[in-house]
Amino acid sequence: MTCTAKTTRDTFLTLTTITLMLCIGSNLAQAQQATVISGDLSSVDWRSLVGKEVVIEGDLVIVDTYDLARRGQIKVARSRLYVPTSHIDPNDKDPAATSFEGGNNVAKVVKAQKFNDKGTLIIDDESSKQNIFPPTLFPGLGKAYPTVRAGSVVKGVSGKLMKERNNIVLVPSKPLDWKPAPRPARPDVGKADLTVASFNVLNYYSTIDNGRNKARGADSKSEFKRQEAKIVAAILALKADVIGLMELENNLDAEIQLVAALNKKLGNETFKACGLPDGFREAPGGENAIRVGIIYRSDRVSAVDGVKMIVDEAFDGARTPVVQNFKSKDNEKSFVFVVNHFKSKGGSSSADVANKNKGDGQGAYNAKRRSQALAICKYIDGLKKDNDEARILVVGDLNAYEQEDPIDALRAKGLVDLNERLAGRKGTTTEDAHYSYIYRGQSGSLDHAFATSSLAADVTGIGTWHINADEPRFLDYNQEYNPKTLFETDVFRSSDHDPVLIGIGK
Repeated sequence: MTCTAKTTRDTFLTLTTITLMLCIGSNLAQAQQATVISGDLSSVDWRSLVGKEVVIEGDLVIVDTYDLARRGQIKVARSRLYVPTSHIDPNDKDPAATSFEGGNNVAKVVKAQKFNDKGTLIIDDESSKQNIFPPTLFPGLGKAYPTVRAGSVVKGVSGKLMKERNNIVLVPSKPLDWKPAPRPARPDVGKADLTVASFNVLNYYSTIDNGRNKARGADSKSEFKRQEAKIVAAILALKADVIGLMELENNLDAEIQLVAALNKKLGNETFKACGLPDGFREAPGGENAIRVGIIYRSDRVSAVDGVKMIVDEAFDGARTPVVQNFKSKDNEKSFVFVVNHFKSKGGSSSADVANKNKGDGQGAYNAKRRSQALAICKYIDGLKKDNDEARILVVGDLNAYEQEDPIDALRAKGLVDLNERLAGRKGTTTEDAHYSYIYRGQSGSLDHAFATSSLAADVTGIGTWHINADEPRFLDYNQEYNPKTLFETDVFRSSDHDPVLIGIGK
């Protein structure tokens, strides 16, 4: 009996050992079977790998953090992704050309968009819970790190591919090894006599949104204070003498209130508002819910005559451009400042045939925006009849990327693209494209600055200050969902657009 018992125990131990070895061998086999991805992400058949382990070698760049706080997700690619029409002209094979209609190069735009779509991957925390703080993917947020900017680098990642809400996501098997992208300093615009800025302030409304009044900004007084504090911080940090603003509530109160907040922060009455010209509401675009405006430092420049506007049917359904002539208090030189906010790309379902989204990468209402660009040129031609050397600066959110028709129209009609001329960015490749906005993981510039040749000769520099587009939305003024501990009354995520800064010399 004793011998039998010993034999049974030995047999059990042997079987256990064999089973353990088989398990180890199985795990090793599974580890060996993990798919290793070392090159371009756009060539990977992600669907065939769902449910499998993958190892992605090399660096990945965070291109989108839109759903990081809400759903615990980031979007990554091998490098920053640019909207195809940032560097590919839908009309011309040569992106340096300036044709502004025709559509002869659309196939290349479509091909680039497919590359971008296939070349991104969502990294997910696998939790069904929302608004987890700190996010599982970045447990150091709010402690070791104040933000997770687009452009940050994830240094290789491994895990299982899964399907989540019709998206393929990678759930990492270990904490992310990542390198934060630094926050940039104010752009250097050279030895400027005056500085001018263009800034979309994302629905700065003096009217509080109560859910019924169609206000678009803050939905409580405390949110408004947070929004205003960040915008004031950004404007003061820009150190600009003249600022063109987009997305002000279409009244006088919002502009007046913003100027009052700036002056309160400074402790004097330095800033002034240009206000609105008579008949503004009746002009094409003057009835829009939002408008453009101009504010300035009265110790640096003087507003010459009253504020004007461009009255043209092209702006029906968009925003009426506002125009102000300024004179420097240092050297008496003057310039005309034209501030714009062209028709947006959305809403194709209500567009007429000419303005439907044609699948050329330019979105809906491209014909409208092209007409608005030509209307600007027509207005400038009228000013030049009285003064051939008119010094004119055109800025704004043109809702068009740098190779799209409206931008080419401005170039074709003789205006100087200051980014192209001075920042060394021709927008002909992804390496020299610039950006002021990120949409669905793709970067591109909707915010532009153009000048007549006489003024362009005096421009000392231009820069887009990336304080907003790269920052996660949970740092903005909203109180719903946003982590309380992360809010700061600083410049970062004061809007969703980056401001543009231009230096003008003597």
